[in-house]
Amino acid sequence: MRWLLFSVSGRLSRRTYAWALLFWMAVLAVPVSAAVNAAPDSSALTMAGFGIIFGFGPMAWSLAVMSIKRLHDAGLPGILVCVLVIPGASFFMLLITMLWPSVKGPNKHGPAPDMPGY
Repeated sequence: MRWLLFSVSGRLSRRTYAWALLFWMAVLAVPVSAAVNAAPDSSALTMAGFGIIFGFGPMAWSLAVMSIKRLHDAGLPGILVCVLVIPGASFFMLLITMLWPSVKGPNKHGPAPDMPGY
């Protein structure tokens, strides 16, 4: 799990990438939901805010490294992950990252994620 969410090395399949994105959406949905349902000027709102702040850092790092691994799997340079921080282009880059097919067989970043023994 640590390799999947926090390591830059290797390759990541489209399916695993999508599941990991859903995981982070679910994790961040908890404090966001709590913030929406909290009364103004309440301690619940403050705690939800701290949950969002402390959850966002690991989520942002994890999204970046998973996107780098996904780009490596597609045969694209990992530096393209920088496009994810450009407001207008980030949605399209996320779609490209999700939909671009994997390179068949091993490449310089390792074996294909769907190869036996991987």
